[in-house]
Amino acid sequence: MEMEIVILLLFVIIALAGAALFVGMTARGKITTLEKVVSRQTALLTKMQENFRARNASDACVQNAEIIYQDLLQHIAPIAKAVEIPPRESEQHPLWRTLGGLVDEYSRNPYVLESLRRLIKLDSDIARGTDTFLLRSERLLHHLATSDPDGLLAATFADGLLGQAMTLLSQARQLAQNP
Repeated sequence: MEMEIVILLLFVIIALAGAALFVGMTARGKITTLEKVVSRQTALLTKMQENFRARNASDACVQNAEIIYQDLLQHIAPIAKAVEIPPRESEQHPLWRTLGGLVDEYSRNPYVLESLRRLIKLDSDIARGTDTFLLRSERLLHHLATSDPDGLLAATFADGLLGQAMTLLSQARQLAQNP
């Protein structure tokens, strides 16, 4: 009888060990699955956080761009008005319409350069506005060049209306400074 009890106890111990091993392996599988899920969720949350930061940065960039555009417009609008050049008819931002009108008029009438030269030479407010516009435009282009890794945005601004207007005003200022 003792032998039967020992065998029975041994069988119960082996069964319990087997059950514990089975529960342990199942738990380990569930833990591995849970680790994968947590890892994926962490990666997803990190991506979401980066996306929100990028959106906030984009929003800040747009707000800063509007401030910069308004500042440039404040200096170029009186110059275009003094030369009696209307803004371009379009749905663009007023800065780009004003610059477009200036560049369009110069392409049609090269005498605009002489008119600008006279204004810069004779009107200190126009001269100061021209200098300020050019200085702030150069700062904007420099900032874009340093912060734009591929240089595409800076090149677009430099080759576009801003760059063309800067060239025109720089030439007029240079001519006004020469005797």
